[in-house]
Amino acid sequence: MRRYPSLRYLAKSAQKSFEDRNRTERYRQESISCLEAVSDVQKSLLKTKIPIGSNIEITNACNLNCLMCNTKLQERPYRLMKPQVFERIIIELKATGITTAGLHTVGETFVYKDLETLLDIAQHHKFRVWISTNAQFPERIEEVYTKFPKMLNDIRISVDGAAAETFEHIRVGGSFEKVIESFEIIHKLNEGKRDFRISVSLDSILNSDTMYEIPAYFELFGKYIAPESINFWVITGLSPDNSYFRKTFPYPNLIRSEVPCHLPFETQYFTYDGKATLCCRDYNEELVVGDIMTSSLKEIWDGEEAEKVREQHRHPESLTIKACQNCFGPHKFVETVTNSFIHYLHLKKQGISNKEFGDAVTTLLERMDRAMTVPDESALKRCVGDIFDAIDRGDNLRPERMKAEATVQTTNCPPSPEPQKV
Repeated sequence: MRRYPSLRYLAKSAQKSFEDRNRTERYRQESISCLEAVSDVQKSLLKTKIPIGSNIEITNACNLNCLMCNTKLQERPYRLMKPQVFERIIIELKATGITTAGLHTVGETFVYKDLETLLDIAQHHKFRVWISTNAQFPERIEEVYTKFPKMLNDIRISVDGAAAETFEHIRVGGSFEKVIESFEIIHKLNEGKRDFRISVSLDSILNSDTMYEIPAYFELFGKYIAPESINFWVITGLSPDNSYFRKTFPYPNLIRSEVPCHLPFETQYFTYDGKATLCCRDYNEELVVGDIMTSSLKEIWDGEEAEKVREQHRHPESLTIKACQNCFGPHKFVETVTNSFIHYLHLKKQGISNKEFGDAVTTLLERMDRAMTVPDESALKRCVGDIFDAIDRGDNLRPERMKAEATVQTTNCPPSPEPQKV
């Protein structure tokens, strides 16, 4: 299908048309169903027979130093993956049945100036790759696509903030103008259609810095991608310094330690020098369990070092991995409910202002945070259901914080003057 973009476009259009019929209700049902097992620790910690997914770090260098990533805090020297290492990884992945991987972990894909060499290797082995980018290299997108139209078909673009000021505050060193230019180039390559030759998704962190710009995302980027391809993932603390996460996501009851983590049991990642790691963002190679240049992927996956990491996650009291000890994030249900709620709200109340939209999402997070303090496990489900019902009724949701501020202001107001006698 990738060889025939017109057929791919028609198939995706038909699929979208079918899904649009029930999309609103599906967002609501996804939010409720994910609450059946609220506790993340209930998830299975059984190792899969082979990895079910993989990402390849072709470089750990990044042109930006985003507040939530802190890439510059890593202790490893900046390097590029050698082509022979890349080829070895692909061969080993295919040997275990994995035929696709993302070219992304810590670094920025387009920092790798000779990306064409790697894509040529992947194409030779009929191995599919997808690219994640911060959209600061618009000219490279066109250059690479021109040479590899059958390889550069899936791009994920990270955009945090729908205004230049917000974006450039979060993505330190970035240019919002280049983001728009990147989307325009893809739009041109797609002949003005969404997902024609290049399928694009947009990912944004959701926190107090971006919460009140949500409608602007749909308005600004709707020209280039379908609304359902815009994803709002709640910010995490997967960084050497998670202070920005703590500051901009003030909902303590929605946060948990990421230990135990499912990644060591399901996915295999690779650093630029061919080290096999069990973490998607192993800044300092603390979860390395083998070397793909000296061992097969199967040997590494079933090896003693990998099992040592898994045992620490099965028994968190024994954990000694610093990166894991400092890794925090929202409960899994939070990102599912919040992203679905945003899309539900967008479909139900189109034309809503940035402030009203932000207030509604903030209210959702506040009430879920409060519901998590109630021993009754059904409280959270009732809370989420009530929020969706409020949207259906057309209620304007106001955060508790704003109500409290309004009450304080009223209480502190000076008394009204006595009416003057005439």
